[in-house]
Amino acid sequence: MLRWGILGPGRIADRALAPAMRAAGHDLACVGSSSLTRAQRFGARHGARRARGAYEEVLEAPDVDAVYVSLPNDLHEAWAIAALEAGKHVLCEKPLALDAAGAQRMAAVAARTGRVLMEGIMSRFHPRTDALLAMVRAREIGSVLRVDACFDGAAPSVDDYRWTRSRGGGAILDLGVYAISAIRWLIGEEPHDIRGLMIADREGVDEVASAVIDLSAGGLGTARVSFGGARTQHISVVGTKGSLDVPHAFTVGVDREAVLLRDGEPCGSWQADPYERMVTGFAEAVRGDAAVLPPTDALATALILDRWRATASAPAAR
Repeated sequence: MLRWGILGPGRIADRALAPAMRAAGHDLACVGSSSLTRAQRFGARHGARRARGAYEEVLEAPDVDAVYVSLPNDLHEAWAIAALEAGKHVLCEKPLALDAAGAQRMAAVAARTGRVLMEGIMSRFHPRTDALLAMVRAREIGSVLRVDACFDGAAPSVDDYRWTRSRGGGAILDLGVYAISAIRWLIGEEPHDIRGLMIADREGVDEVASAVIDLSAGGLGTARVSFGGARTQHISVVGTKGSLDVPHAFTVGVDREAVLLRDGEPCGSWQADPYERMVTGFAEAVRGDAAVLPPTDALATALILDRWRATASAPAAR
């Protein structure tokens, strides 16, 4: 059992992570927020033993083994490093950092302190993802010719930090991290190159973005993300002997059956809580088992996201 602290009682922490910690048999020792009232309300809902009005107080608690960083993107690096330096293991909301340089700094601190640092991409822990990876790597659809990953999400509210570029805003960082991670896992190697396009708002924040990826094993990958479009998300893998399709690829919940299609027909279905499985996988890494998602994985994704944003066409104001 891990004793958890939460930095930032946000929506995902409220709806998914705190319930997952409880379901996995862990203890929510402390929740911290910039608002003590908000922390107290969150703590009352989820049975936290203490609520604090400052993040530092969570890190100072001797009965906190691990911290979930559920803060805006631009605060991930600083508070994850502070937690690692305080001797805590860290599960950090995606993206791990604003760029690869930040992810590298975080990974270096984790290595120096001997603490687990993991980027919280829950879709990797769904059993359907395990089945998809196994089928692709067993070459059940032959050699991979094309991988397409798409995530069109709801537009954030007008005052959301994701509309501020300096705070890590934009669809590429918010949603593209899922698409790029999935493509990397599926091909099992790092891509050769990536070229991006985007449509940005007047502040230069990418609302719609696409990328074409030169896969190291041959073939092409495409990643497509957007804010405010129809809420669609999928992964398609086309091989020389068939295809695999994953509807609701990234945020399938515990209450929804997760289906995998082969050549357009269902070939398997699963119902599981990927957040609970992620918390369990993180705890196994803390106990000394190999981490499913070591910080080097997040760093590799961050390098590609950096390249995507760097090669995207000049922002065109709408």
